[in-house]
Order: sequence, then structure tokens, then C-alpha cells
Amino acid sequence: MNDHPLPTLRNHLLALHKLLMNAERAAYEAEGNEIRSPMEFLKLLMEHERFAWLRQLSQLVVMMDEAMEEKPPVTKERMDALVADAKHLLLGSEEPGSFAVRYAKMRKHAPAVAAAHAEICKSLG
Repeated sequence: MNDHPLPTLRNHLLALHKLLMNAERAAYEAEGNEIRSPMEFLKLLMEHERFAWLRQLSQLVVMMDEAMEEKPPVTKERMDALVADAKHLLLGSEEPGSFAVRYAKMRKHAPAVAAAHAEICKSLG
């Protein structure tokens, strides 16, 4: 597993998730919505339609975590499939409202997201 990109990719995706959450929160608050506590923000992340697209990324990170903890160790095929899932999630859909489309828009408007994307692309090879 040491030479497989999955662990590095997982870490990059987790960092990306945080950037996207913060960017989406800032946009939500800029529209006049107030988030008064971390618990309120967590509730929005889990339940509000605006943040639903981010759940796909968090679910993928959880799947990667679970795979890397499997006993016996996760197979190369399973790791390759998770990397392919990440590529598809980030880049694989032109469907309006899809994660990939919203993510592409976010990359254009948030330099930190664009920089994180460049790192992810390196780990995807």
C-alpha cells in the first residue's frame, strides 16, 4: 500500500473537503444567513440541501478510511476502484448540479480550492 496513491489522495480529499465546507459556509453567510455555532453548522452540513453536494465527498473519504482499515489488507483492485471513484466524483460529470460541476465552479472562484485541486491531480497521477 505504500506506493499506492490512496492514502495520499485520501488526505488531500479531506483537506479539500474542509476548504469546500468553509467556502460554502462563507457564501451561505454572505447571503445574510447566520450560523451561530459549530453544532448549527454541523446540522446544516448533514441536513440542508445547500450542503448536500459536499456529503458525496465526505462519504468517499469514509469509504477510503474503511478500506484502509480492512483486515486482511485492502486489495490493490479495491484501492484502484476508490481512486477511480474519486476521479469520477471530482471530474467525471457534466450533469448540472453534480458534484463535478459545482466543484469546477468553486475552483474558478476560490484560489485555495484550485491549489488543492492541483495537489489532488498530482496524487492521481
